[in-house]
Amino acid sequence: MRPTLLAAALGWLLSGCISLGAFQGPDVLPEGKTEVGVGIVGGGSLEEGGGGVGMFELYGRRGMTPRLELGARTTGFLATEGIATGAIMVEGKYQLVTTRPLVSAGMGVSFYALEVDDDSFYTIGLYPALWIGSPNLFAGVRMIVVTMGAENSDEVGTGSLVGLTIGGRLGDRVPFRPELTLFAPLGGPPLLVGGLGIAVRL
Repeated sequence: MRPTLLAAALGWLLSGCISLGAFQGPDVLPEGKTEVGVGIVGGGSLEEGGGGVGMFELYGRRGMTPRLELGARTTGFLATEGIATGAIMVEGKYQLVTTRPLVSAGMGVSFYALEVDDDSFYTIGLYPALWIGSPNLFAGVRMIVVTMGAENSDEVGTGSLVGLTIGGRLGDRVPFRPELTLFAPLGGPPLLVGGLGIAVRL
């Protein structure tokens, strides 16, 4: 792996190229209802001197059927060499169990573009998740798998995180969504991330 690609792969977590926030639980939106919101995420490595992360997310989702919702989000847009770059993500969630405790499964797919020293890097991320609990208090297991490549190279770098999330929802029409996630990167120190989303239901 070239040094610039290696440096980019090591820095992907801090660059805003993935979505660390969830801002959702085990319930799905009622059919025909829409939620739009903004979230902030911040945290850091549990290893001394391991660094930190901070980003924002804009998101929206809509109830498509009584058990299915679809959504999209943008994550951590940055200005790099005068060009706006950032992650774009589409996601879906299906409710497996409709009686409490509610259970749902979700999947997201993201794309991110970044320019560093005249090199163009691209990432594709997958976000499988499983949620259980009530709409107001729940837990989730999430995984993030990211593949990174460069425009002028055939080499590919990968990274992954597994996370356990505790979250909640306060309010209905204007829900606040606090959450706390412990991420375990494969081959790296744990990362503790807190987030807060605020949304409007339409």
